Amino acid sequence: ARGRIDVLSDGVVQQRIPLDADAVAAPLTIPLDLVPVRDGAATVTLHTALYPIGETCPADWTGRALALLDPRIRYDGTPRDPATVGEFLPPILERIELYLPEQPTAAESAAAASLTTAIGSRYSGREPEFVVLPAPPAATDDAGAFTRRIVIHQNDATAQARVLPAQTTPTLELTGSAAGLADQVRGLRSDLSVLAVQETATLGGTAVVPQLATTDLAFDELGIGAPSATAVGVATVEFGVDQSRIGRRVHDLRLELSGVYTPTTSVRTGIVTVSVGDRVVDSWPADDTGRIDRTVSVPDALLSRVTPVTVSLQTSGGTTQCGLEQPVTIRFDGTSRVITAPAGAGVDFAALPHSLLPDVQVATATASLADTARAVGILADLQALSGAPLIPEWVSVDAAVTGDKPAIIVSPDTVPTGLNLPLTLTGGRALTVTDDTGRTGTVTFPSDVRFASLQVLEDSGRTVLVASATTPAAELDRTLSWLRAEPGRWATLTGDVVFTAPGQEPMVLTAATTATAADTASDDLGIVGRMLTIGGVLAAAGLLVGGIVAFACRGHRSPRP
Repeated sequence: ARGRIDVLSDGVVQQRIPLDADAVAAPLTIPLDLVPVRDGAATVTLHTALYPIGETCPADWTGRALALLDPRIRYDGTPRDPATVGEFLPPILERIELYLPEQPTAAESAAAASLTTAIGSRYSGREPEFVVLPAPPAATDDAGAFTRRIVIHQNDATAQARVLPAQTTPTLELTGSAAGLADQVRGLRSDLSVLAVQETATLGGTAVVPQLATTDLAFDELGIGAPSATAVGVATVEFGVDQSRIGRRVHDLRLELSGVYTPTTSVRTGIVTVSVGDRVVDSWPADDTGRIDRTVSVPDALLSRVTPVTVSLQTSGGTTQCGLEQPVTIRFDGTSRVITAPAGAGVDFAALPHSLLPDVQVATATASLADTARAVGILADLQALSGAPLIPEWVSVDAAVTGDKPAIIVSPDTVPTGLNLPLTLTGGRALTVTDDTGRTGTVTFPSDVRFASLQVLEDSGRTVLVASATTPAAELDRTLSWLRAEPGRWATLTGDVVFTAPGQEPMVLTAATTATAADTASDDLGIVGRMLTIGGVLAAAGLLVGGIVAFACRGHRSPRP
């Protein structure tokens, strides 16, 4: 086929790029210098037009006949350093460095946690890196054009936010009492910060009021908008229903779809199909009204963190020029609705982060910079998965264990007590996996075993994420690094335990599957044999003695009495 790509901005064609009919792939360069920038973004629309050569229609004519591969954006020019508090964060951000004392106060750690989720949500989809470092930063150290530094320091001086002068890397300093620091962070989280048009400002405001989750939301409210598609033969609209934008974990999801499509004629028929993932959940014949007014139910088993929905209009009948004389269109109204019911607490990684929204308590076992860095890293990872901001509250471990809000607990040297964890260690040598019914499976070792883990559990109707270790903190750090090492690993994580033993790669398991398999054995050796059959192994004291693995199976943990 031959064709072209039109580059449009505000409905005006900025560039027309011809496509070579003989090339399977070709480089494509689109200048953006003529595109207006609004709110830090340049928006373009690419319109493709393909034409058959001769009388033969290409085999993939009604499919994805053209695709953009490995798109990249190249920038030119000299970055301008921020001169005011209001312009401190740039449109493009790759890295945030948070500088705290070696032994941060609770207020300093709370400020770092809150800034992490606030900034992370602002750059949703771009996942800037967050790093916690000991203060002060080196003024002459160049960390890159798209890096920002924030120094957090609790003192008795007047609370303020100040852009530090003579810094090679732009640096913002937040100072003040515990209450003053909280005020500065609240101001930076809100739209109030745009009014800070000098290099120093004192911000104030009320606490962030989380948007309450609702059971009835329009496409526009969920960021789906009014999706549409025009194509030859088959027009396909794809969108995702993000549970984090709904604000909680849900079930009983229904789509109340309204919109229009190209009507059928006496010589052209069609069908509208709704799919979730690879499964068709509804379909109906297209008719001559061209109207969509339909409620589609989505089975709970198909729901995920972001549920992928595909709606296709497929036509057949008499056409010429491979259908170019009459392309088909399907378009949905932004007033289409998503109806849901609350599903309660989540008990696996697939339920994160939406089961932690909006308010989440954060606790660390020690008031150390390292523990704060671990908590900030977990918050950054979870915020990158969320379409809505997490609102962290820094509390003690005891408060997080006994509280009634979702919680994240970081305890790298000891396992917190008072929670019914899926995986526990007894006497230093017995690993016990407990499922939702209380059934257990145990692996006993001839010598002490050490491990680090991330575990998700339901506790009194809330979701709790525990990052802990029975070994030095390096194993927990290795586990967290493993989760970040591969793009998308957090997003595809299932099960309720990530388990790491010294010298071994981290393993993901589901307590319900592992405990059920182990419970059928008559003794510990039988349990080990069954787990080895599944395929996971664990080395302890130089001997091959047992193993833990998991299948993708979910279970609900009994709440704490």
